[in-house]
Amino acid sequence: MINTIRGILFVIAFANSVCAFSQIKVMSYNLLNFPTGNFQGRVDTLEKIINYYRPDLFMIQELKTAQGLTDVTNMMNDLDYGVFASTTYLPQQSNQGSTFPLQQAMVYNTNMFGLVTESFIETEVRDINRFTLYLKTVDLALTEDTVFLHVFVTHLKSSQGAENEALRFQMVQAFNTYLSNFMSPDDLIIFCGDFNLYSNQEPAYIAMTNEDNSLYMVDPLASLGNWDVSNFPHKEILTQSTRTSSLMNDGAGGGVDDRFDFIMFSPALMSTNSPVYYLAESYKSLGNNGDCFNQNITACDEGNEVPFSILRSMYFMSDHLPQVCELGLQVELNSASTIDLSPRARFKFCSAHPSSTSPLCVKVLGTETINGSMRVINSLGQIQQTRSFIKSSAEETIFISSEQFVPGVYLLELVDGNEVIASYRFLVIH
Repeated sequence: MINTIRGILFVIAFANSVCAFSQIKVMSYNLLNFPTGNFQGRVDTLEKIINYYRPDLFMIQELKTAQGLTDVTNMMNDLDYGVFASTTYLPQQSNQGSTFPLQQAMVYNTNMFGLVTESFIETEVRDINRFTLYLKTVDLALTEDTVFLHVFVTHLKSSQGAENEALRFQMVQAFNTYLSNFMSPDDLIIFCGDFNLYSNQEPAYIAMTNEDNSLYMVDPLASLGNWDVSNFPHKEILTQSTRTSSLMNDGAGGGVDDRFDFIMFSPALMSTNSPVYYLAESYKSLGNNGDCFNQNITACDEGNEVPFSILRSMYFMSDHLPQVCELGLQVELNSASTIDLSPRARFKFCSAHPSSTSPLCVKVLGTETINGSMRVINSLGQIQQTRSFIKSSAEETIFISSEQFVPGVYLLELVDGNEVIASYRFLVIH
């Protein structure tokens, strides 16, 4: 399913299976080199944290292996509070020369959601992963339409210094370019992950929250001010580090004194008039009550609604705290509503055209008639070429000249209306 958006073909729903969901619980968590870090065997530790909060959407950073994602999904299913599936594990595609690749992924409650598509935005550091979900609304069988939730999970470049700030800014620019090209102001978008931001004055933070953008992100805690100043009063929103010193030489120390981790929303998702919306004041840096600044997270135990046993689990699990919030629902869900996600089209590369010096030969396969367009996008999310495309047979062949493209990685997309129904990543070498 990687890089392929699939079409809605048919819907099955059973009226007697309506689920009385009132909210969606969301968690974003940097799992620290999971599961192959120096401190291994942490699934049981994570299980305690997951079972305490019980998220319906679990967005993961610092995932190292497909087996790690499988282990998390199986663990969540064993807790028996939902039926969970994961997105596809995709090894890091950006910056493939990296000696320390990390990836993002998501686990979701299939009683509430179905997965429409998964893709990624390529950057100079690591991928920004995109997942589009549909809500299993009760009227799906009648309307053949539903609510879509777009989730972007990222891990921006770490560490201080002008060079690292510039790399974080470049990653956010790629994200913003993608939004301006392919997303609408009405879209319901979550942007979350380990942003590694040191203050709200960083160019990356300003770029993603700039209201002059055609589409920008809202930080629900922005009104609290700059978290990096010494007299910042709301220390309960800080997210890293859970430890004063690293464990097993893995992860950062220093105690709880930085705000690196975020969940942000598109303006549409902040509106209570939307079918899905952010529940005000539900955002928390889980376990941080503000009383453990520059200390271990376990020092936040007095008067904390989070039990000490969970604080202790978070201390051992990662050097970051989980970020959690809730989304309200204006729609009724039905866990039996399903969508058949059969591919509408797929790409297959073919031999070069003899009359062109550097052609890209592509076969478009699939049984469906398509009247749309092709577009080529560079690694910054910028459209390099667009052309109309009609497919009336099971196989159509097209040729795209690559001479105009500088060497690098590109994304070829097949678009029908506003929907990307197939995509393929290719490399140009002159």
